[in-house]
Amino acid sequence: MQRFLLLYATQKGQAKAIAEEIFLQAGAHGFEADMHCISEMDKYNLETEKDPVVIVISTTGTGDPPDTARKFVKKIRDKTLPPDHLAHLHRSVC
Repeated sequence: MQRFLLLYATQKGQAKAIAEEIFLQAGAHGFEADMHCISEMDKYNLETEKDPVVIVISTTGTGDPPDTARKFVKKIRDKTLPPDHLAHLHRSVC
């Protein structure tokens, strides 16, 4: 089975529900998803990830990231990171 990393961030549960559906459907299509809330940064490492990454995030308010994604967003917006920091990732954002 082809593995992929499935990350989600949600304020009211919609993005988590979508991620759970993707997780359930993955097996029927020959994939194995490793699913985590994006805030669980100790359970995945995007810097060394070799498999595809699917990120499901719902915004809140006027397009703000949900609380569970704030630390992640702050990390990837770090101006000291090189512009190609995550360029090695094969990713999709829903």
